[in-house]
Amino acid sequence: MATSTQSIREIVSSQSSAAAVLQRFDIDLCSHADASLNQACADLQLSVDQILEKLADAAANEQGTVTTDFDSCSMSRLIQHIVRSHHQYVRRELPLLTQMAQRVAAKHGDRAPELAKVKHLVDELCCEMFAHIEKEENILFPFIVEMEQQFVARCAPPRGCFATVAQPVSMMIVEHGMAENRLAEIRELTNRYVPPAWACPTFIALFSGLREFAADLRQHVHLENNFLFSRAVELEAELARSK
Repeated sequence: MATSTQSIREIVSSQSSAAAVLQRFDIDLCSHADASLNQACADLQLSVDQILEKLADAAANEQGTVTTDFDSCSMSRLIQHIVRSHHQYVRRELPLLTQMAQRVAAKHGDRAPELAKVKHLVDELCCEMFAHIEKEENILFPFIVEMEQQFVARCAPPRGCFATVAQPVSMMIVEHGMAENRLAEIRELTNRYVPPAWACPTFIALFSGLREFAADLRQHVHLENNFLFSRAVELEAELARSK
């Protein structure tokens, strides 16, 4: 739990979600690195109590887990969970990681030249993931929801802009693999997300954020590839047999 007497560096190092909270209050992680939270708030005329509350909320969300039986819940409910938990996480975190990667590469690129490549990979990951989730939410997911509704109502299967649902599913799985490969390369470049001893708080926050993003993506991909997509392909085949 963060305290008002800890330095910004200590808070960011001990809580992966802290950087995003502090940046929302315009606390510069580098210029205030060795200042206590009390000092940083005094400089910017901010409420220490409000920031501590937001840090506590973020820490609780970071540690909290929701147990859901994905085998028995409907595909519609699973899609809602994926969008709310994972797609919104992508939309919230990737732009922050992109900004931090750019800043860290510009400031420390001479000392750590691999940061330029990290920045490039994060930029590519951001563009690709945003396009990916848009395709899922606007094309594939609505089709799966409609297909499930038609099955429950014993109606004819819906018509899509593809021959079978397996076609877009295959494309999404390929794109999942591309994202995982980019993160694997980032992991190698960052020494498994371990910053050097001389790293500034923004540097530390970037590596911590990348580690958290990789963990979330693994769960994200697992739910789609192994639960949602496999069930959608099976349901389409069952609908075809029942015609």
